[in-house]
Amino acid sequence: MTVAGEARERLSPRVAKQVRDLILTGAVRGGERLRTEHLAERLGVSATPVREALMALAGEGMVDFRPGRGFRVIPVTRRDVVDVYAMQAYVSGELAARAAEAFDPAGLARLDDLQREIEKTVRDGDLDATERADFALHRMVNHAAAAPKFTWMLSLTLRYVPFSAYADIPGWPILARDDHDRVLAALNERKPEAAGEAMAAHIREAGDLLVDFLAAQGVLAEH
Repeated sequence: MTVAGEARERLSPRVAKQVRDLILTGAVRGGERLRTEHLAERLGVSATPVREALMALAGEGMVDFRPGRGFRVIPVTRRDVVDVYAMQAYVSGELAARAAEAFDPAGLARLDDLQREIEKTVRDGDLDATERADFALHRMVNHAAAAPKFTWMLSLTLRYVPFSAYADIPGWPILARDDHDRVLAALNERKPEAAGEAMAAHIREAGDLLVDFLAAQGVLAEH
């Protein structure tokens, strides 16, 4: 494969993520036609990776492709988002349960440090820093589980979470601040079942916040 071909291969997933975020945040609406050349100009790339990204999104059920008619956004429903978070909650719960038996004292101390950082950044109103610390905490738990297949499956569900919207979601910073205590307590006590249940409940609550936010923004279709 040529260097240009390799670069385009790396570019296509990034473009797919950008288009996915446009759909999930309502920047483009269900039923809207996606013109390759317009998206290429909007995203600052050539038309080829845009088309490759749209074909990938068609395979994911995010857009509809019909020869001769191009691409259209498939409307996102409440059930779509709830289903994604149900999968994410299950996988995250399994990872937390396994992590409960894997953390050493140094790792648990680092988790506590990250939680204190989250609490401080919420007090300071620094939501970008809150998001970074929250991501780091979840990443530590997921990696500690040493379950690469579960981690891979979790990464697939995270494609459908518009991270750029988190700071705009009412209640999300408070959830990030307050909801980890049950998870961390179970991890510190090395209780796998409790850690899994607490993490799964935390993810479901985050999903409920996102669904309510997207519904209020008019992003979600009824059917």
